[in-house]
Amino acid sequence: MEKQYKNTLNMPYTEFEMKANLTEKDEKFRKYWEEKQIYQKLVNKNKGKKQYVLHDGPPYANGDLHLGHALNKTIKDIIVRYKMMKGFYSPFINGWDTHGLPIELKMLQKLNKNHKDFSVLELRKEAEKYAWEQIEIQKEQMKKLQLLSDFKEIYVTLRPKFEAKQLTLLKKMALEGLLRKGLKPVYWSPSSQTALAEAEVEYAEHRSPSVYVSLKITKGNSFVNKGENLVIWTTTPWTLIANSGVAVGENFNYSRISVNENIYILATELIEKLAAEFKWSDYKILSTFKGKDLLNVEYRRPIKREKVGKVVLGHHVEIGSGTGMVHMAPLFGEDDFIIAKEYDLEFIMHVEKDGVLNSEAGVYEGMFYEDANKSIGLFLDEQKELLKLQFIKHSYPHDWRTKKPIIYRGTPQWFVSIDKFKPEILNAIEKIKVHHDWAKKRLTKMIENRNEWTISRQRSWGVPITIFYDENNEPVINEEVFDYVIDLVEKHGSNIWYEKETDELLPEKYRNKNWTREMDIMDVWFDSGSTSIAVEIEGTTKPFELYFEGSDQYRGWFNSSLINSVVFRKEAPYKELLSHGFIVDSKGQKMSKSLGNGVAPLDLISKYGADVLRLWIANSEYSDDVSYSTKIFEQNIEIYRKIRNTLKFLLGNINDFDYKQDVKLTDIHALIDERISNLKNSIIKNYDEHKFLAVVKEINNFIIDFSGYYLSIVKDALYADEKDSVERKMIQKNLYNLTLVLLIALSPIIPTTTEEAYSYINKKDKKESVHLEDFFEFQEIKTDLENEWKEFFKLKDEVYKLIEEQIKLGTFKRQNEAKVFINSDSEFIKKLDLVKLLMVGSVEFSQTLKVTSFDSFKCQRCWNHFEKEKMVNDICQRCDRVLKNER
Repeated sequence: MEKQYKNTLNMPYTEFEMKANLTEKDEKFRKYWEEKQIYQKLVNKNKGKKQYVLHDGPPYANGDLHLGHALNKTIKDIIVRYKMMKGFYSPFINGWDTHGLPIELKMLQKLNKNHKDFSVLELRKEAEKYAWEQIEIQKEQMKKLQLLSDFKEIYVTLRPKFEAKQLTLLKKMALEGLLRKGLKPVYWSPSSQTALAEAEVEYAEHRSPSVYVSLKITKGNSFVNKGENLVIWTTTPWTLIANSGVAVGENFNYSRISVNENIYILATELIEKLAAEFKWSDYKILSTFKGKDLLNVEYRRPIKREKVGKVVLGHHVEIGSGTGMVHMAPLFGEDDFIIAKEYDLEFIMHVEKDGVLNSEAGVYEGMFYEDANKSIGLFLDEQKELLKLQFIKHSYPHDWRTKKPIIYRGTPQWFVSIDKFKPEILNAIEKIKVHHDWAKKRLTKMIENRNEWTISRQRSWGVPITIFYDENNEPVINEEVFDYVIDLVEKHGSNIWYEKETDELLPEKYRNKNWTREMDIMDVWFDSGSTSIAVEIEGTTKPFELYFEGSDQYRGWFNSSLINSVVFRKEAPYKELLSHGFIVDSKGQKMSKSLGNGVAPLDLISKYGADVLRLWIANSEYSDDVSYSTKIFEQNIEIYRKIRNTLKFLLGNINDFDYKQDVKLTDIHALIDERISNLKNSIIKNYDEHKFLAVVKEINNFIIDFSGYYLSIVKDALYADEKDSVERKMIQKNLYNLTLVLLIALSPIIPTTTEEAYSYINKKDKKESVHLEDFFEFQEIKTDLENEWKEFFKLKDEVYKLIEEQIKLGTFKRQNEAKVFINSDSEFIKKLDLVKLLMVGSVEFSQTLKVTSFDSFKCQRCWNHFEKEKMVNDICQRCDRVLKNER
C-alpha cells in the first residue's frame, strides 16, 4: 500500500548530480566559457560603466605554479568576478615578469651551459626564448584554476612597447635630476656576480669568524704614544686587507690599559667585558680620554703593513658590541664609505665581482674572499696581533635567489635618488586605502628608510640602461638622444642596444664623437615597477583601483611601483592595497619544494577539482599566513559536499516551480525570506570588504540552519501537498530565491559548480552563463520578523528537549508521534500552526508544558501521525483530499 501511495508524492527531480565529478566538468565548462566568450561578453556588458581594475602584479616566468600562485590568482579572480557581476568595468589582464637572473640561470641550467659560452646577444635570445616557454606553461596551468580571464591579451615585460615605456620613465628620471651614477658600496652577490636591491636580500643564519686585532700606533699625540695599540673587532677578516682607518665615537670615553708590558686602547665601558674575553687577569687603567682626543692618530695597517691608517670620528660607532673602535674598509660598508670620503681615507678594492681576491690583496690574490679568512687569521697570530678568535652564528644577508652569502662591495652603480622626492611619495601613501593599519605603516617605513635605489645590474638579460658617455666619459642626459633610442627599442626591442654599434644608436648629429654606452641592465624591480605606466587597458584610467599581492611585496612590487608612479604621474599607482600571507604547513613552516613539504595545486585539482581548491582558498584568512594540511583541506571538501547537496535538494524541489506566479509569503516563510535578505546584505558587505572567509562562513552557517530546521518542516508540504497549494508555492518561492542567491553568491568562488547548477534552473531572462547574471543589490529590510519569532524558537528548544527525553525513555520512537501540551498566553504562539512548526503529532494548550504519547494512526502516504477522527481509512484527511483532487 505504501508503495502505491509513494507514486502519488511530489518527489524531487533534477539532473544535477550529487557526484561532483569536477575534474571532467572543470574542462567542460572552461571550454564552454571560451567558446561562448563569457569573459569578453562580461567586459563588453560593463563597458562605459564605473571601472574597478585589479592590476595583476606580474609573476615571474619561471617554474610550475605553487600553492602561493594558486592563492594569489584565485583571490584576484574572486574579486574580479564579483566586481564584474556588480556591474563594474573590470577587465583583468594577466602579466609576466620576464627579465633578470633567475631566468638567465634556469636557461643556462637547461642547456647545461655557462654564460661565458654565449655572446651577450646570444644569451639574451636564449633567455627570451626560455621566458616565452615558461609563460605558455604557466598560462596553461593558470587556466586550470578556472580563471575568468582572457589569456589572449596579456602583458609581458620583454615586449618592445613595454620596454619603450620603461625607458620613457628612465628618461624622465634622468631629465629631472633623479638619476645619478656613483661609486658606492652596495649589496653584492658573488654567486650572482651582480648588485642586489634591498628587496633581493634575505637574512639567514651564517657562521663567521669573530676576531679582535691590535693595531700598532705609529704616530701618537698628547693622549696616546707611538708603540701603543688600538683594538678593533670584525667578523669579516678578509676586509682587513682594505683597512685604511679606525673610527671612534666623538664623546665616548676610551682608556689606555697596561697588560703584560703592552698598552691597549679601547672603550672604557667595555674594559671589564673584554678583559674577561682576552683573559687579562692583571691589567691597569693608565688614563682615560674622549674619542675626539684620538683624531688623526696614525697606526700600522693590519695587512698592508707598509702603509698607515688614521683614526677618524664615526657617527656609526656603538658601545654595545666590539671594542668601541670600528675597523674601516671604505669600499665594503656604507657608513665607512661616507666617513672615508669626509676624511679622505684610501679606497681599496681587492675583491673581484666573483668574490675572488685580486692583486690588491698581495699574497692572498686568487683566493675566494671567505677562504682568505683563515690565512689572515694565521698571519695576525704570527704577528702576535690576534687577541682572540672564535666563531659565531649570526643573522647574515644572503642572495634570495642563490641562497648564498653576499657582501657590501663598492662598485659604480646607477641610483635613483629617492630622498629628492620622498615627501611626495609619503604624501601619496596617505591617500591609499588599506585594510590593516600596519600595511600603511610598513610601506611608509620602507620609504622613510630608503634614500637611494640601486637600479643597475651587472648582467646581460634585462632592459639596458640606455645612457651614453661623452668623450670625457660623462653621462649624456639629453632628451633628443633618449627619444631616439626609445623609438628604436619600441620598433625593434631592447636587443638593438646590443646589435648595433654605439654611433648607430645615436641621432646623426651626435655620431663620430667617440662616445661610449652603458652596458649594465636595469633591476627587474624597475621593470615590474613600471607596469602602471607601460600597461594600457582599453577604456580605463589610472591609477588603478587595486593592487593585491603577497606581503613580501611591500618591499618589492608595491614599493617599486609606488616610486615609479610618483615620478611619472605624481600619485600612487593604486587607490587600494591588499596583501596575502604565505602558504605554511601544519607546523607553520613555509611550504617549498626544497623543504619537501610543498603540495602542487595541479595535483589537488586533478584529484578534487578546482572548485574545492578555490573553496579552501576563499575559506582561509588570507591576510595572514595560510595553513595547509590534509585535515583542513578535507574540512573544505565536506563544506563543498554540503553546498552541493543543498543545491541538489533545492533544484530537485523547484523543478515544477512557476517563477512567474506571484505568491505573498506569510508565517514562517516570511521569516525565511527575511533571513535570505539579511544573508544577501551580509554577503555583499563581506565581498565589498574582500572578506571571502566570511562569505563562505555565512553561507555555510545559513545552509546548516536552513537544512536543519526549515527544510525539515517543509518536506511534508513539498512532497505531500497538492502541487499548486499555497503552502507549497510559498516554500518553493523561498527555495527558488535561495537557489539564485547561492548560485550568484558562490559564482566567484566555485564557478564550475554554480555554472553546472545554473544550467538546470528554470528562470526568467536566463543568461548564457551564471556569470552574466547581475549580483543582487543591497536592500533595506523594514521588517523585524526575527525578533517576533524569538519566543517561538525559545519554545521549540524547550519542546525538543522534552521530546528527546521521552524518546530515550521509550515513550515513542519518532517526534511526529508526540503530543505536546503548551503553557502560553501569547497571541503570536496561539495563531501558529504548531503541529507543522514543531513537527509533532498533536498540540494542545494547557497549564503545563509537557510531552506525551497519544493514540495515533500513521498515514500510509505522508507517514505523519493523527488522531483517529483525522484519518480517512489508512490516510490522513489532507492526503485523501490531494488524491481526490488528482483524480
